[in-house]
Amino acid sequence: MKIEFANHFCNKKNVRRIKIFIIVLFISIIPIGMFAQINAPGSVSSFDYSNLSWTDAFDSLHACLSLRYPFTDLKAVDWPEKKTVAEILINKDQINNDTISFISHLFEYLYQIPDGHIELVGNIDSFKQSMIAGTYGFNMIPVDDGSVVVSLLPEESPAYDAGLRTGDKIQTWNGINIDSVGSREYLNYFRNYATAGGRMFSRYLMLSRDSINATAEISFISNKTKAISTINLTAFDDSMQMYMMGLFNTAQPPNMDSLVYYETLENNVGYLYIGAEASQGMTPEEIMQSPDFIMVQEAISYFNENNIDKLIVDLRFNLGGNDLQAAVMMGLFYENSSFYENITSTCDNDYEVVYSLFTEPLTPKYNGEIAVIVDPNCISTGEGLAMMFQRLNNAQIVSHWGTNASFGIVDFEPVLLPEGLAVTFPQARSLDENLNIQLDSDSSMIGGVQPDIHVPLDIQSVIQQYELGVDVQLNYAKSLLLGIDKNIVADDCILFPNPCVDKINIKLLNNTSDGIYNLRIYNLQGQLVSSDNLLFATENEIKTLNLRTLKSGVYSYSLSNGSYNHKGKFIIRP
Repeated sequence: MKIEFANHFCNKKNVRRIKIFIIVLFISIIPIGMFAQINAPGSVSSFDYSNLSWTDAFDSLHACLSLRYPFTDLKAVDWPEKKTVAEILINKDQINNDTISFISHLFEYLYQIPDGHIELVGNIDSFKQSMIAGTYGFNMIPVDDGSVVVSLLPEESPAYDAGLRTGDKIQTWNGINIDSVGSREYLNYFRNYATAGGRMFSRYLMLSRDSINATAEISFISNKTKAISTINLTAFDDSMQMYMMGLFNTAQPPNMDSLVYYETLENNVGYLYIGAEASQGMTPEEIMQSPDFIMVQEAISYFNENNIDKLIVDLRFNLGGNDLQAAVMMGLFYENSSFYENITSTCDNDYEVVYSLFTEPLTPKYNGEIAVIVDPNCISTGEGLAMMFQRLNNAQIVSHWGTNASFGIVDFEPVLLPEGLAVTFPQARSLDENLNIQLDSDSSMIGGVQPDIHVPLDIQSVIQQYELGVDVQLNYAKSLLLGIDKNIVADDCILFPNPCVDKINIKLLNNTSDGIYNLRIYNLQGQLVSSDNLLFATENEIKTLNLRTLKSGVYSYSLSNGSYNHKGKFIIRP
């Protein structure tokens, strides 16, 4: 099943996905903590419990975490309760010599704490193969109204053959309401999430994973027909491809050869992608000599020289890294010296501040309007960049989600455990100017950098993103900078693609009155350039307009049937 499934992606309909899958397979071998400045299993550590029994090693791990974890009060961690529950399970694992169950219970114990910097790394291949090597052939995502919707669904998947489609709402899973399926996010070995939104994203990503040959009975509501159906699927080996695609979500996998990339989009909008802050520089001078900093500096020079006064900064799946690099890099966007963070010591010195980081202005400086895209995989130092952008008057965070909300300091020795395992966790804090913990989420799982402008995440945007291949957030940010309607008009009307070339599609959402609608298009001088009567005979019907007689540029429009009136703008590209 595995080989046939992979080969299906080579037909014409799936050409767009081939490159992504190749990159995903490459990226999957990257060590998880590569940019978190952590030590790998096998390192020399003061916390080496690798030669102890499982139960003794767990007791030592618990003692270490409960003493040294810097956010116990912030997150209201009940350490005694955690130990009571976990040690019973791990003692049973040792009696049964069940390594996979031991690893599973460690993940659950650790990932109950909402902190993306808490990781279990090392020899976990047996866990992955036993617990999550199978896919049900589709991914899911929670949307704004609380529904869980089918997202990525290859046409060659057995789920597609069974009648499932992108945009369908999952109702039950093995007879359990989708809202009550339990905390599957503990199975996500790659990433722990610190906000409620991030953890829900992870939960439903992992619900689509299972042991190979496991079965699931799934009921869903068709987005097209509104009919309720029940199907039975069997999990099959996909070499973790669907998992990796779901993990990256709307982001492109980072190019490890170049973590910074820039280009000019349509309508003279700049685009700057920053994938990590990987420089090992220990001084601002060393940072400014690093290839990634030089590339960002080059991008700013290019944008300024070409009069690009609108910029999208993409921080999705930013892996984090060196805080000094972020503080220095942001000098290319700041006019005055600005506070970045206070960094504390560990519990050994009662978390006293040991040094402070500031962003100092550098040249060239970018002064244009900025829209920044983030996601729950933007973590650690990546969140520092988002934080500093959000403080600027000329920048806004424009996204479906906020960041991971994990900003503690992690450059400390790991806890070494039996079976080639290791636990890494933050041991110091990042504080704001008032010496309050900044960005790390609290006991309500609220924290991180949240959007200034929330990009609606509904069924239509899921279909655009995962079925039509549209980068919804990028287009939304672009439209915002250009001062035109976004691609998604909540619960009302959608025009796509926008910008367009020679045609544009119009779709009314949830319209209660079918019939004839008059569409009038005006140029920027307010002159009527086109008028058409459109018959919408069925719900969610799409009308395609031929725009070849119109020149490139920005147009306004009105769509009306007498009782309903919708106005907006769109762009025709050259």
